[in-house]
Amino acid sequence: MKTAPIFALLATAAALVPACRPASEEARLRAFLKETVALAEKRDLAGVVARVAEDYSDFEGRDKAATEALVRDYFRRTGIVIHLLGIRVERAGADGQAAVEAEALLSSGAAEVFRKLIRLAGECYRFEVRLARAPDSRWRIIWARWEAVPLSELFPESLALLKKLFPEF
Repeated sequence: MKTAPIFALLATAAALVPACRPASEEARLRAFLKETVALAEKRDLAGVVARVAEDYSDFEGRDKAATEALVRDYFRRTGIVIHLLGIRVERAGADGQAAVEAEALLSSGAAEVFRKLIRLAGECYRFEVRLARAPDSRWRIIWARWEAVPLSELFPESLALLKKLFPEF
């Protein structure tokens, strides 16, 4: 009978150990992407650009300044709703480099309002992102590529999330 309280205490301590463990690098990268999406939805240009490395380039040769201008113009023209779908961390090395693929449904705020009237309001994109740890130990985007992706080519986990978000889909 005296061992029951000890067992309960040990079981509780064992359950808490994972919660005390620092987040994995993969979890930090996922959080970084989710936070970046939240900043974009708020049209926080400074917040989004702060996550981009000074030596950034993209698949079309844009540098950080050109990318900032592109994002600024996009924010000026329309509201944005981003449903982050599947995230695949391809590499999160101890060398301070990472590679991530993520899929998202992007739509304008106006299209989102009419989502119930049409089957799917928006376009799916796949983003390939390379990141590097900056001197302040935070991740910064050093390269990106994106393309529209048909529903038939989405990651299975992205399709499952779409079905949860849009049951009528």
